[in-house]
Amino acid sequence: MADGHMNELIRGLRRGNTNSSLSVLLILALLVLPSAALPENPTSESKRVDEEEEEIGYIQTLLLNTPAVATVNSTYQKIEVYESDHFGKVFLLDDCLQLTERDAPHYNEMLAHVPVMEYLASNVEIDEQLDILVVGGGDGYVVSELLKYPNVGSIDHVDLDGDVISVSKNHFPWAKSVWDNEKVNLVVGDGAQFVKEQVEKKKNYHVIIQDASDPFWIRYDGSVVILPSHVLYEEEHFQRMHKLLEAKHGVLMYQAETYNIPSNLKEIAKWRKLLKSIGFGRARYGSIAISTYPTGQIGFFVSHAGVYDDNVCSSFDEAAAATLCSEIDNPEISLDWMDWNNVAKTFNALESTKYYHPRIHRSSFDLPLWVEKTIYNAANDMPDE
Repeated sequence: MADGHMNELIRGLRRGNTNSSLSVLLILALLVLPSAALPENPTSESKRVDEEEEEIGYIQTLLLNTPAVATVNSTYQKIEVYESDHFGKVFLLDDCLQLTERDAPHYNEMLAHVPVMEYLASNVEIDEQLDILVVGGGDGYVVSELLKYPNVGSIDHVDLDGDVISVSKNHFPWAKSVWDNEKVNLVVGDGAQFVKEQVEKKKNYHVIIQDASDPFWIRYDGSVVILPSHVLYEEEHFQRMHKLLEAKHGVLMYQAETYNIPSNLKEIAKWRKLLKSIGFGRARYGSIAISTYPTGQIGFFVSHAGVYDDNVCSSFDEAAAATLCSEIDNPEISLDWMDWNNVAKTFNALESTKYYHPRIHRSSFDLPLWVEKTIYNAANDMPDE
């Protein structure tokens, strides 16, 4: 092993890329350093977590330190927490990565702050406390972000697996006391069933956030594997969420996959069409950069119940290009109904965030042209034949 390190330094000297005095000292040190003192192979005592997307032949690997910090076998799944050198604690469900401490703010802050900010910015005169429903997100991060708003009055949080909540509470700082807050009503149960029951009770919400796992995935042979969370993406469920939001002209936010996988992008376009057919307006796909999600990108849909003006900037639309899309210096492009002064004021009063801020809120809807064309193509708004 020492010979390998020395050869690397010698090659560096030849290329002129290494300080010569320091390199000579390092070479001498390697010659006398016992081999046992050299670093071991970092994978020898690490757990490899592979995130594989068979549809596109893509594999992403994360190395975790062993042993696990926590392992629990719940009624529904295996729950694990590991430490990692770069990403901090890592949360796994059935060996599938759910979040890491390092980049969890990227996804969770956007899911929490975008819909609340949009509701407040389009209802500036509102003086009532907000009632919010969170479906999924048993790690508690989204709920912890929502509690930063003083005008949030109540949060119904529904998650299927109580053990996920317990493990999160014991191992992640944001979740330690989040469910002890008097504003939070924790319900351990089926999210789709809870939504149905609230419709029957004629409950109303200002904001609904659905933090659900993937509804399906595609195998190498093209076959589709339907996953348990698929029920949270069915038309009937979206219709019920619309009913819960309509009276308040509320905002729906939900996890909406990555545009880098063809089947996902196709579904994203279908979801927008579905949201509009149900009665949601301002239905937009936003993008989040997150290194530990396959392909480094995940998205969300945000839409408003009972609001029918879209004002979505479409770069390939000639009419739009002549107006909003050509005004590249206009910070309110595509979102001219938003009171950005109100957003800035609300944001500045919040406890600090790590990823979310008003400019990234605004820019998250600026997509690669090929993605924009697929999602917002007028043909996708036509009824099925």
